[in-house]
Amino acid sequence: MLDVAIIGAGPAGLSAAIYAKRKGLTVELFEAGIAGGMLNEAVLIENYPGFEPIKGLELANKMRNQAESLQVRINEGFAIVEAKKANEHFELKTSDGKKRKAKTIIIATGAKHRKLNVKGAEQFEGKGISYCATCDGPLFANKEVAVIGGGNSGAVNALYLSKICKKVYLIEYASELRCEKVYVSKLKENKVDIITNAKVFEFFGNEMLKGLKYKDWKTGKEKTLSVEGAFIYIGIEPNSNLAEQLGCKLDERGNIKIDMHMNTSVAGVFAAGDVTGVFQQVIVACAQGAIAAESAYRYLNK
Repeated sequence: MLDVAIIGAGPAGLSAAIYAKRKGLTVELFEAGIAGGMLNEAVLIENYPGFEPIKGLELANKMRNQAESLQVRINEGFAIVEAKKANEHFELKTSDGKKRKAKTIIIATGAKHRKLNVKGAEQFEGKGISYCATCDGPLFANKEVAVIGGGNSGAVNALYLSKICKKVYLIEYASELRCEKVYVSKLKENKVDIITNAKVFEFFGNEMLKGLKYKDWKTGKEKTLSVEGAFIYIGIEPNSNLAEQLGCKLDERGNIKIDMHMNTSVAGVFAAGDVTGVFQQVIVACAQGAIAAESAYRYLNK
């Protein structure tokens, strides 16, 4: 039986594993995809202390390598599909039907990209609409594309796309971009066309995306933009289904409710990272992972 089962191998899960292992606990990570989570998609991380700007994939690999150097087992491609309390421990069922037991659980399942629910969005997903510029950007070399969402993710990915695409439009619903000010001047330097006060309401095309329509909510005018690619960065939604299965309390947005020690409402279950909805940044996820591991250790050594 494991001392700690960590569900999710993003920055929070990997950090929790490193701290738990150094405490002498038996620990394993279970990851539905690949270690690193959404960090793998990040074009560039520019605000992680101690590092010059670094690709998200590179930083994720460094975290993974550190965990593996401590002999932490990372079960990639093994989603936890069922979790329940059984007496004084927890029972977990993986996607391949196997069962594991653990004394404590750290939920670090992260979040997924929020979908844009407008006409044509589902129809053209994978046919011009993407949620990952790092993955799909090269497919649109020398073409015109739009990035929807003016937060940090949208700005960084617009800058990335400006290096390979013919033209990049950055579309933001609010009257000004929500990204850090340092990105605004960079966007202008790289000739990214910034469109604010814009609400996208339709994607159109034939077999592939040909453009989008948006409404200027200040003037009421509807406009059409001819683009072959659209990259959507309008926020993320927590992957909290397992937490709900275990009986953990969630907030109105589906984030797991935690206290300052990463305790959930269920004894022996802790949470860390984007799934908690607390300032979704890599440094925060890592810190929460460390705290969750320490709390699990204290719980096991009452």
